[in-house]
Amino acid sequence: MLRLILDTDPGIDDALALFLALASPEITLEAITTVCGNVPLARTTRNALTLLELAGRTDIPVAAGTSCPLVVPYVDAALVHGGTGLGSLTLPDPQIQPVSQHAVDLIIEKIMSAPGEITLVAVGPLTNLALALRKEPRIAHAVREVYIMGGALRVPGNVTPAAEFNIYCDPHAAHAVFHAGWPLRLVSLDATHQVSISQTRFAEFTSYGGAIKQAIRQMTDFYFDVFQANETSKKFHMHDPLCLAAAIYSDLITWEPAYVDVELQGTLTLGETVADFKHPEKANLLGSVAVDAERFTQFYFERMSQAYP
Repeated sequence: MLRLILDTDPGIDDALALFLALASPEITLEAITTVCGNVPLARTTRNALTLLELAGRTDIPVAAGTSCPLVVPYVDAALVHGGTGLGSLTLPDPQIQPVSQHAVDLIIEKIMSAPGEITLVAVGPLTNLALALRKEPRIAHAVREVYIMGGALRVPGNVTPAAEFNIYCDPHAAHAVFHAGWPLRLVSLDATHQVSISQTRFAEFTSYGGAIKQAIRQMTDFYFDVFQANETSKKFHMHDPLCLAAAIYSDLITWEPAYVDVELQGTLTLGETVADFKHPEKANLLGSVAVDAERFTQFYFERMSQAYP
């Protein structure tokens, strides 16, 4: 059983990853910790709570985290995810509330109370993780493994030509996290851009079923109809769901050891993940270089169909 903390900034693809986590019997979801990213913290926290209520999993604690990056000004991704973060999906105010504990403290407490057992999956900016390391550096040696969706190692970025959004949003946090010395796997755009789902495929999947499937339909329809309205070939990259799936089945992805650093000074390259694959003896993480896209897609839709008929 995989004991997992999901650090997230929901977010359409974050929501799809969360639903996948809840649908996976291999996972015990210990907590959800929220961070500002795709939309501000108050909204990402509300989204996490409402998605759990929609899925009937109000037993899982949600802890609100940091509301701004460490150094740089905050930038959101509302253009991609909509003003609420969940596209055109509208859900009532949640009846449950976040726990009083700050996300940073919850991460530390969970990891230190179960050395070697907790896996961290971070699919948003890395501010919470960086602050947890600063407050309690021992978590780097007590965590089981860390999976991060972020970066662009051999491919262009998606928010600038050089940088991927999660890293760009808080590059200083990413720098601290990459150099913490813990067992880290980076699910970058190199892999996630190889996994794309068409609007037709989502429509087929959501053509029948309950509230979860309808929520997915509303979120992805927004993405295709608004964000990709002018694209000739519409496709949805499964960034965060792939990262979550990799935590369950790491062999979905081909990994290579790499030394990865983050550009903190560049005027045009802020947030770039600079990767050296030529000196594996210096590696600070395992970087994703390829993915079995067909296997992942089959796994995702089979798992979701079983859990949400």
